[in-house]
Amino acid sequence: MEYQIFTIDAFTQTAFSGNPAATVLVDKFPDDALMQKIAAEMNLSETVFAQPISPNAFHLRWFTPAAEVPLCGHATLAMSHYLKELRAIDLSSPLVFQTLSGDLVINLEGDRIVMDFPAVYPTPCDRQDLSLLESIMGNQPYECLGVADNVTVVLANESAVANFVPDFAAIAQLSVGRLTITAIADPEHPYDFVSRFFAPKVGINEDPVTGSAHCTLAPYWAKRLNKNPLQAKQLSQRTGDLEVEHIGDRVKLKGFAVTVLRGSLSI
Repeated sequence: MEYQIFTIDAFTQTAFSGNPAATVLVDKFPDDALMQKIAAEMNLSETVFAQPISPNAFHLRWFTPAAEVPLCGHATLAMSHYLKELRAIDLSSPLVFQTLSGDLVINLEGDRIVMDFPAVYPTPCDRQDLSLLESIMGNQPYECLGVADNVTVVLANESAVANFVPDFAAIAQLSVGRLTITAIADPEHPYDFVSRFFAPKVGINEDPVTGSAHCTLAPYWAKRLNKNPLQAKQLSQRTGDLEVEHIGDRVKLKGFAVTVLRGSLSI
């Protein structure tokens, strides 16, 4: 059995930056154990599988090297780019992905990909997380927004985000094992806010660019800055850029992608 696989850098227009994802189009999903093994073999933060349902509609599933996840922004963007390159879709019509997080509608605006995701609002931080954050964040000031699908913490400024040294073992002990840190951007920069994302519990110490985290960050910063849409930058080593817009109970995530590797996997 052979699978065609592209590696695509998402949320960037430059190879070797943004967030790489492995993309696999299949006639029928392999069994879960095999998909997990493929994701582990690719050893990227996400490997995404798509199974056709009807023209411009696909069932989509995402796997980290360690687990299946219910939502992933950069791999969704990568798969949209992949299907466009394969000429497997009608570029004049929206693309629909059926996922564990509901239907995701994707529109192609030239080379830019626009994804419509559910907004995710934080719930109060629990005592265990607050206690752990005291050691994780050290002496710097921070605000815990709460827990949705990850613990989200606001720091004092962009430098605090850029210079943060993560304790991965401690982060894995948080209630959901994932941590987003964020801050307003320095005024001289062309973006509005910055972030970093850590998920050691699912095999991703630091994710280069995390679309799903912006489902929480977009509503927060749109309200705090009284601005919409906003430009976002994730300050990982690779870095990545997004435009985000909060509309009702949805978030639009906009970005670009670049194909860096085309190959096949034989099993």
